Amino acid sequence: MTVRRLWTGVAALTILALGMTGCSNIPLRTGPGLDNPGVSPTQIKVGSIANVTGPLSSDFAPVVDGVQAYFSMVNAEGGVAGRTLKLAYQEDDQGSPTTDLSVAQKLVERDHVFAVVGVGTPFFGGASYLAQQGTPTFGYMVSTDWADKPTLFGTYGSVLTFHTAVPGEAYLARQLGATSIGVVAYGVPQSAAACQAAVTGLRRLGLDVSFSDLNLVYGADPTPSVLQMKNDHVDFLLSCLDLNGNVAFARAISQNDLTMHQLWLDGYDRGTLQQYGSIMNGVYFGVQHVPFEAASAFPGVYPAMETYLQAMQRYEPSSTYDEVALDGWISAALFVSGLKTVGRHLTQQKLVAALNKVTAFNGGGLNAPVNWTTAHSTAKTGRPPYCGAAVEVVDGHFVARVVPGTHSVFVCFGSRSTTPISPLAGTPGS
Repeated sequence: MTVRRLWTGVAALTILALGMTGCSNIPLRTGPGLDNPGVSPTQIKVGSIANVTGPLSSDFAPVVDGVQAYFSMVNAEGGVAGRTLKLAYQEDDQGSPTTDLSVAQKLVERDHVFAVVGVGTPFFGGASYLAQQGTPTFGYMVSTDWADKPTLFGTYGSVLTFHTAVPGEAYLARQLGATSIGVVAYGVPQSAAACQAAVTGLRRLGLDVSFSDLNLVYGADPTPSVLQMKNDHVDFLLSCLDLNGNVAFARAISQNDLTMHQLWLDGYDRGTLQQYGSIMNGVYFGVQHVPFEAASAFPGVYPAMETYLQAMQRYEPSSTYDEVALDGWISAALFVSGLKTVGRHLTQQKLVAALNKVTAFNGGGLNAPVNWTTAHSTAKTGRPPYCGAAVEVVDGHFVARVVPGTHSVFVCFGSRSTTPISPLAGTPGS
């Protein structure tokens, strides 16, 4: 998968500073044991694990809403192979890896869930345990815990890669006529890694990165960096900061009369736009899914997004325009697609085997196809084409960018060029 919204490494360090609690008295099983726990003739019971009440909960908890809405829609249509889907156990890991492991063990050992659908947490401490148990697991992937585990399915793939975003970043910069690029990140690996890949890749593609600071201190005044960028004539800023950092830079840019486009990796949120819209004009966001705004902008072109918005408004309206809720929806869609492939005689092994033969899962029409024969593997993932969509803030509104002359929101690239290439079959809108 390409790099996506960064919840930022500094936030992780904040959690660590607050202390991580949680323990478990549940013994680890030595093998998967029964292969169809939670399955009855009429129902399939699953669980979820999310950071619901801990620090950064707003960045992770909505994953459960997306799962719940998808299940509600499927159940209203009769379920899958005669069975309804029940999100029976919703666990809160409070953003702690040890608590995460504890609740993962509870779901398997005490609750006997068939799968975990709806993982949303900064520290997936239960990842290895769930993989050892053979429990199919689906959710929002922001860490390396998911990689090389064939039973764990991150929304857009299970491996974090940063270099795959660079051609799209370079393409946008060139489309906007950028002549001098600035790059900023916090001095922690989770933030700096994405922007270091960008600096290296952008320069390799022939763009002028005239300013970079990958060692910013969280909460520090951005004015010195902004003044240096002004001196370097920066006209395009790539930020690997969190929302607070992005807003602080945008405000300093405005106060110092700089004119530049900005690409944020965090902040594609309507509440954020409502609060900070006056300083966000000209800000872009890279996303891996059909932008929410594409549904109304191009009626009939993105029916899967129209379905998502309608179902969320019906079942979980407060999370309709939340990207993490969309992750939950897509995760649930992958789970259900596997259930439909296996049919009535369901086991965990059959489900995992079926999904790992899928070569082009597009979330039902919401994302560029994911090849699950390679998407678990650090050795095999990260190969082109690299596809993404972009959203721009225009006059206080999010606007989905499209390929000129088309309604296609996805642009795809090879590894060493900013010239778009043909998307894979099944890419929405192509």
